[in-house]
Amino acid sequence: MKKFLLYLSAFLLISCVFVACDDKPTPEPEPTPSAPKTGKEITSISVAPSKNAGLTAVCTGFLLTDTYNITVPIGYNVGEMIFDFKVSEGAKVTLGATTNEVVSGETKVNASKLFYFTVTAENGQKKLYYVDVRNGITAFDQKVLKFMKNYNLPGMSVSVADKGKLVYSRGYGYADKENRERMDRGHVLRLASVSKTFCSMSIQQLIDDGKLSLTDKPFAEGGILAEDYPEIKAGNEKITIRNLLEHQNGWDDSIDPYDPMFSSATNGLTSEETIEYALKRYQFSDEPGVTHNYSNLGYCILGRVIEKITGMEYEDYMQQQVAEPAGAYTVQVSSDTKANRLPMECVFYAPSGYNAYGKNMKRLDSCGGLMASTDDLVRVCSAIDGLDGYPEIFPQSTLDRMFTPSETYKRYGLGWRMNHSSLLPGCCYHTGNINGTASLMIRGGDGHHIALVNNSRTYTSYNGTSLDTAQIILGDELWNFRKLPDVDLFE
Repeated sequence: MKKFLLYLSAFLLISCVFVACDDKPTPEPEPTPSAPKTGKEITSISVAPSKNAGLTAVCTGFLLTDTYNITVPIGYNVGEMIFDFKVSEGAKVTLGATTNEVVSGETKVNASKLFYFTVTAENGQKKLYYVDVRNGITAFDQKVLKFMKNYNLPGMSVSVADKGKLVYSRGYGYADKENRERMDRGHVLRLASVSKTFCSMSIQQLIDDGKLSLTDKPFAEGGILAEDYPEIKAGNEKITIRNLLEHQNGWDDSIDPYDPMFSSATNGLTSEETIEYALKRYQFSDEPGVTHNYSNLGYCILGRVIEKITGMEYEDYMQQQVAEPAGAYTVQVSSDTKANRLPMECVFYAPSGYNAYGKNMKRLDSCGGLMASTDDLVRVCSAIDGLDGYPEIFPQSTLDRMFTPSETYKRYGLGWRMNHSSLLPGCCYHTGNINGTASLMIRGGDGHHIALVNNSRTYTSYNGTSLDTAQIILGDELWNFRKLPDVDLFE
């Protein structure tokens, strides 16, 4: 029995030893290094009153492509500011091309001019974010910036006048995106068909001076242009100045499916040669004065009427008799090429497959070739609203004539659109579009006027809405926005 207990104790001791050996933990394998993170985005950026004296609310950036646009209140002195931002996990942020890391909510940055942050991911890849801080009205600016984002527009200028005062004016985005030149209120942009309003006003001046009448027939025997175009299709001699202004020429232009001012068939022709080309070919679908058929050619003809009567270049007469008396000194014919653009003229951008510099702007002068600042567009509107507050350039009788709709088409007068189906109540306006530009000028009947022009355009829709329709909708929203400062930036 004693031997049995001795053997049992030995067995249990040995068993405990083996159990202890079996419970010993297995060594963990060496961890596999994780791949470096690739995120290099700034996902949000803002400035807060708690870190920027004088601010009254948090101002949040709106991202357009690679640029955060931040609106701070009018009157706020934009200088050194502290920015709060969020970035991708593991990424670091430096100011410009420097190597010193910027700390969110702590580092001061000079925001008085465009600047950029460099965001570097853990894997070393870099991405630049530009920051554009400007004084403005956030609720107003957000409408413009969303429109630009939806239609991928690099730059835009907007001006608002009210009862003879320029109450709001600013640029958005870039006048020259390659060189990061910010759009400013002094930049000039192409007007496209908004140019027709200036042609009409020039014609009104000749009528007021007794040198022309709405019933004159430029191609009839003894007419102003009869000797210049002796070979024309029968019927053109019936067309009046009023018909040309109202786009009621009667032409069936199906023989040239696209407007001859933009047709490949007339590329390289002068204005006079283009008119001759069309008048020899155009048939008539109606008598002049019966139907509205929008025509750039008609306004090209009006430009030549002005030149024939005055003996001056159209641009010179328009400037001396209309633009300059209204205080608008930037109205002029646009440049043809990017290389020869004038001081403060924007760079224009067209979508892929189109050319923003493919047209002879001199040939388009009176129908679509002008450019101007948006400030000057609302100056002109202020000078033709018939109200006190800004010097008028026409008597009321002239305004009544110009802004009376056609008897047969109530949505167009003498060079101005009007009576929109649902928007811009009481307003006369004009739109314009050409490769590189979309424009809108609104002359409000209550003395409230607005101009908005882009330096690009797109031919694709956003949520089923074309850019041209969206711009009128935006124009209506901005025209109805009345929470604007009581200032006069004209001064």
